[in-house]
Amino acid sequence: MSINDRINTILNAVVHLYITKAEPVSSEMIVAYYGLSISTATVRNDLQLLEKQGFLMKPHTSAGRIPTDKGYRYYVDQLMEKEVVHLSEEEKEEVREQYKIVRDYNEIMKVTSILISRLTHNLGVVLAPNMIKDTLKDIHFVTLDNQRILVTLVTNSGLFFQKMMKVNCTISDENLEAISQIIKKEFYGKSLEVVNDEMLNQIYHYYFKYQTLDSIWKLMEECFDFTEDETRLFLGNRSYILKQPEFKEIEKLNYFFDFIEEEENLIKIMRKPILENQIDIIIGSELGQDVMEDCSVITRQYLLKGKLRGAISVLGPTRMNYSKSVSVLDFIAEQLSEILSE
Repeated sequence: MSINDRINTILNAVVHLYITKAEPVSSEMIVAYYGLSISTATVRNDLQLLEKQGFLMKPHTSAGRIPTDKGYRYYVDQLMEKEVVHLSEEEKEEVREQYKIVRDYNEIMKVTSILISRLTHNLGVVLAPNMIKDTLKDIHFVTLDNQRILVTLVTNSGLFFQKMMKVNCTISDENLEAISQIIKKEFYGKSLEVVNDEMLNQIYHYYFKYQTLDSIWKLMEECFDFTEDETRLFLGNRSYILKQPEFKEIEKLNYFFDFIEEEENLIKIMRKPILENQIDIIIGSELGQDVMEDCSVITRQYLLKGKLRGAISVLGPTRMNYSKSVSVLDFIAEQLSEILSE
């Protein structure tokens, strides 16, 4: 079948109307909403041709049609660029303002996922930088009370991470200062990846051989425990998924949430287009997961001091507004890259 301008218009109309209304699209709807100067019979014939070629399907006994994965793929690859949906100035300002008031690394990642959710009405996902690949620049300890110490670790990339640590006895400010100076002396400019328990144990016994404060050793050990930070995901507001008609069935919704709660599942999906340098919009069956067959994922990478360090995504139904979602990710990736590189 030759995809001429009229056929493109019809397919484009079906995608837009289905995205907006979440109901099968009829020839009458297309003519009415788009004011086409052709008859409904001609549109109906074009819809049948598109269905035969696998771009559309007719759900159940409905008179209308909806896009298939193939139809969405054609729309994304061939039609979407002609009608880019730009963010409004109000939306851009909302993003800028949110980033002005956050500086802590974890907070930046969380705010990013929430902004993506809010602006796309889908689930925002952020794959955080892997800090263990960075080198140590600075470290500070602050006593909050007798049993809580806040550690701030700064990497050469300019990222800083904060951890709240509990100790079972009081550690003096002098000892905390000594620990920070020792760590900086031994590890400044070295990859955090090389720091292990054996190395820390040797340093501890060398510098504190006349003291038996186990809490000092545990404090040093926990400072470099990055098991929870190696590949961290931040998820935005899940409530938007609940509002999508594709997930009105409780059993289906539970399967979906079980899937995304396993971080490795989403990490693999987000890393695939990055590692393979392939398309960054993955639609329905292309995800290769039965539980995600009605979903699409759009991914963009962000930079840290000019280097690719992480990714942000929109996860939603195949019926998502692709053009708007791409614009949201592009703008947020740009803003996130700037704030992380300051």
